[in-house]
This record gives sequence, structure tokens and C-alpha cells, in this order.
Amino acid sequence: MPNTAAQVFLKALFLLFTGFGFLAESKAESVLGEPQLQQSLHQLAPLVWTDPWAAREQLNALAPQLATASSETRVDYYLRLAQALQYLHLKDEFAEAVDAGMAALTQESVLDTRLLLITFEAVRSRREGSFARAQSLLAKALVDAQEADLDFLAVFIQAELAFTHTLAGRYELAFMELQQAFESAVKQQDQFLIALVNESLGALYGYTDEYQQSIKHYQKALDSYTALGFRVYAAEATYGLAITQRYAKQWEQALVGFRQYRDMTESKSAAHANFLANYGLGMSYAEQGDCAQALVAIAKALDSVNAPLDMKGELYKRKAVCKAKLGEQEAALTAISSAKEIFAALPELKGSRWQLEVLQAESQVAAMQGKHHLAYDLLQDFHQQMIAREREDTAQRLISLRVQMEDARKDHEITLLKKQAKVDAFELQQQQQDNEIQRVTIASWVGSTCIAVVFLGWQLRNARRFRELSARDGLTGLYNRRFIFAQLEKLVAGITSDKGRLAIILIDLDNFKQINDRHGHPAGDLVLKGIAKIVSSELRPADEVARVGGEEFLCMLPRTSAAEASVIAQRLLACIHKQHFRLSDASLLQVTVSMGLASYSRDCSTVEALYAAADDALYQAKSHGKNQLVFAGSALSQSVGAPALQ
Repeated sequence: MPNTAAQVFLKALFLLFTGFGFLAESKAESVLGEPQLQQSLHQLAPLVWTDPWAAREQLNALAPQLATASSETRVDYYLRLAQALQYLHLKDEFAEAVDAGMAALTQESVLDTRLLLITFEAVRSRREGSFARAQSLLAKALVDAQEADLDFLAVFIQAELAFTHTLAGRYELAFMELQQAFESAVKQQDQFLIALVNESLGALYGYTDEYQQSIKHYQKALDSYTALGFRVYAAEATYGLAITQRYAKQWEQALVGFRQYRDMTESKSAAHANFLANYGLGMSYAEQGDCAQALVAIAKALDSVNAPLDMKGELYKRKAVCKAKLGEQEAALTAISSAKEIFAALPELKGSRWQLEVLQAESQVAAMQGKHHLAYDLLQDFHQQMIAREREDTAQRLISLRVQMEDARKDHEITLLKKQAKVDAFELQQQQQDNEIQRVTIASWVGSTCIAVVFLGWQLRNARRFRELSARDGLTGLYNRRFIFAQLEKLVAGITSDKGRLAIILIDLDNFKQINDRHGHPAGDLVLKGIAKIVSSELRPADEVARVGGEEFLCMLPRTSAAEASVIAQRLLACIHKQHFRLSDASLLQVTVSMGLASYSRDCSTVEALYAAADDALYQAKSHGKNQLVFAGSALSQSVGAPALQ
């Protein structure tokens, strides 16, 4: 954005937020004689956006003058202080400012001031884990802002509501809110609001594993915040972008982002921001496999005072795996114990992915100690609990969506009843215009119904599109783990041990880490996409394939016996083995895969049992030389590329 446009934008923000308490302040100025304090607060309005740290210092210097200030001046003061503290990670100060502002509100307080304070109260509740309360506060505030035509504030609140839905796992609702917010922000031509919506979209797509979309929206938000000079907002967007790059396994970009975030915040001596930077660096190094660098950053993060316990638990999981890799087994076990203690002390995270991943880390440690049976049991327990959790989350989201749709229907009915009551009252008072009023009422009702039908159709189309996107893997375009396991559940529920056939093939790319280490991650991505294309083209129309792990694929073959599945698997193995992948440097790369096959039977009649059998067969294929197919059970005993295995 050019400097002139940025100046106009800041001026508009200044006028908007200095007008929050204008009427009441004018009265206080004439009656109580406090113009100097009010003028200072007005002058701080732009600084709250561009440099919240400096605004906080100046506001704290004005605090002694509040003793004799009017209620509206105190409200204005605490509103600006809460706004400055929102992204400074000073949790207690933020909560105190919000509480003081809410306590100072009176019946005469102007609506936009009240609504912004309620928004900050909802943000405080969200950070404390009270998602339901935050959603309730924000939803009501949004309705009030829209009814009062407070367009800027409505988009601001709607973006916060969408982010709250995202954290609560209500992704469909978040997407709908952000669609509306983006349209309103563009209509207002407000670059800050557009950036705010893009940042929320970045978070939403990150939570739904759509990493490229997430990166795109975070980058747009970062560019806008930087052009506007909103440094704290730019720092938060930088951190969000780095987090997404980390999940997308773009390690180098993520590490650069976390260092940039640290540089953007460390001059303010922000302990929590420094913790976040070290947390991001430690997690990225650990996931990249650089344990030496990871342990240094993790140690710094764990030394932070008042750091969030859930994030410390994450760090201990990574520390355990790194210590085990370095042969420090006692330290690894101690780290696992610390992680378990932390999650046990956080009942709200019981059964969450963060807690369950302790089992995964413990399995990795056990494997590095040579305790393979224990490692297998722990890993199997992890997968079973994750499947159960994903099934429960899906059911809860469907229930939540039905409740929301029912609430919307009831609200629509109430609105129609209110309109009808007004029409009836008007008809009683204006009997001479009965015919005209009736025509207007019918036309209005028909128009409202048509608009509602069109709007509902548009929303349903967007919801279907979003559900389709959420079922796909971002890299390969295949279905993801959640979708394929849901389909397996449906198939297994419809067959019995004496009627119906079903087989699955678990495919794992051999030596994938060496491919990444030797040729780079782009080469690894190219191979994964190539294998996905080969498998998709070789399967039958009724078959399904999904990417269920980093280099792991699952093929679902309905109405297929083990013998028939073996023919398909043999064909896949041969096609992949003879394929040559052309890399960016024009060199050719040939890869192999290992496969485990399992079929539905009396002893293998659940999704969990099928997957465990295929996974065990895959493990056998890996253990006996790779580049081969192994069948679960003893019905078939063929293999490819190595001696036969049972």
C-alpha cells in the first residue's frame, strides 16, 4: 500500500476509535474538566495499532489521572489499553484491563465501545479455553454490530468469531463466517480488515491440513500488515506462517520465519514471545531430524517462566525422541514422564491429539531402545485411540452443525413473526390502506423467501466444497486418512464374515528419508505425487486410495478376495518398480515400495483388525528386504522381490 493510502487509513482508524466515547466525553469535558486526559487518549489511538508496546507505556503513565476521571473516560482508557495488550502476550494485564473496562461501563456507554470490550472479553475467554462462552459473546456482539450498521466493527468481531470456531473444531461454521467477513471487508475497501480475514483464513486452512492455502493467506495478511506499519500484527502473521510451513515440512522456511518472529519481538523483552520463537525453532529442528539444534532451542523454551503447559508437553515429547536418538535413554524416559505429567494435569486435553501423541513418542523411544514389541503395542494403541477420537470429533461436528441450522431456522421464524406482528399493527391503524399494505407484505415475504432460498443454496454449495477439500491430501490430491477410514467403517458395517469380501493394501515407500536427504524434499514430493498417480491409474473404478501418512498409502478394494487383491498388488508393485522419476536436475530416480495385504475374515472383521493385520504384514515386508508384498495370515504366501513370507 502506498504511504499516502496508509496515512488515509490511519486517519480513518483514528477518527473511528476516537469517536468511541465522543458524546459522553464531550459531556465529561464540560462538567468534570478533564480535557487534557481525553486529548492524550485521542492522540494515542493510531499508536495502539502501529506500536502497542509504546502505547502501553504511555497509557500506564496516564493511569494515576484515572482517580478523578469520569466513567466514560475510564472506559475509553481501558479499551485502548486492552486493545494494545491483545497481541503482547501479557495475559494478566490484558485480563485486568478488560475487567476494569467492563466494570466501568454504564447505561450511557456508546454501543461501539461496549461491543469492542465484549469482543476482548470473548478473546480472554477463548485463551482460557472457554470456547463456548467466547462463541456466545461474539455471536451476540456480531448481531448487535450488524443491526447498528457498525460495518468495521462487525467484520472485526466476525473474524474473531471465525477464529474461535476454528479452535473449537467447527470448521464449516468458520469458513462461512469468513466468507461473509471477506465480502464486507472488500466492500469497505479496508486493507486492515482484509488482512485480518486473510490471517483467520490462514489459521483455518492450517487446521484442516490445506497448507498451501494457509501459506497463501498468511502471506497476504503479512504483506498488508507490513504495508500498514502494524508491527505486532505482522509478527503474529509471521508466526502463523512459520507454524504452517513447519506442518507442511518446509523446514528451512519455517526456521527463517521463527527467527524473524524472534527478531521482531525480542527488543521488547517479551518473555512469552521469546518462548514462542524457541518453541517453534525447537519443534522444527526436531521434526527435521536435527536433534543437536533442537535440544538447544527446547532447553531455552523449557526454561521460560509461565510458559503454556500444553506447549511444554509438546516440547518434552520432541526432547524424548531426540534424547533416545542420541543414546541418552534415561533422559528420554524422564522427558516422556514429564510430558505425561503435564497432560495429566490438563483434563481439558484428555483424549486430545496432543496427549495421544505421547504414546507415539513413547513408541519411538521404545523402538530406539530395541524394545520392538513394546513399541508396536504403543503404536497400535496410539492409532486405535486416534481413530476413535476422529470418529467422535466427526460426530460432534455433525451434531453442532445440526444445532446451528436449527437455531438459524428458529431465528428466521421469530423474525418473520415480528414482521407479521408489525404488519398487523399497521393494518389496524391504517384500515384505509389495507389493500396496498397487503400487496407490499406479500411482495416482501416472497422476496425474503427467495433471498433466503438463494442464500441457503449458496451456503450449502460452499459447505459441500469445503467438505470435499477437507477430505483431500494437499500434496497428492488423494483422499486423506480421515476419509478413507470413514469409508472403511461403512464397508465393514455392511458385510459379515460369511458374506461379502473386502481387502486392503498398505503401501510404504522404501528409503524415503534417504531420498529426501540425498535429493531434497522437492524430489520426495515429486516421488509421492508420482506414486499416487500410478496407484490411482491402476486401481479399478470402485477402489479407493488415500495417503494415510508421510510416505504411506492405503488402498481399499471392495468386493475383492485376497487372491484378487494380490493380482492388483503385484501389478502395482511392478509398475512402481519399473517407473523412473525425472528430477529437477534431469537425473532419473528409481524407487521401490513395500506392501502389506489383509482381507476381511472371521478373525479380521473390524477396521482396526484389518489395518493392524496389513500394518503387520507391511512390517514383515520391510524387515525381510523391502520391495515386496506380504500377505497377512496364511491364505496366500506369495511375495515380490524377496523370498516368500507368511
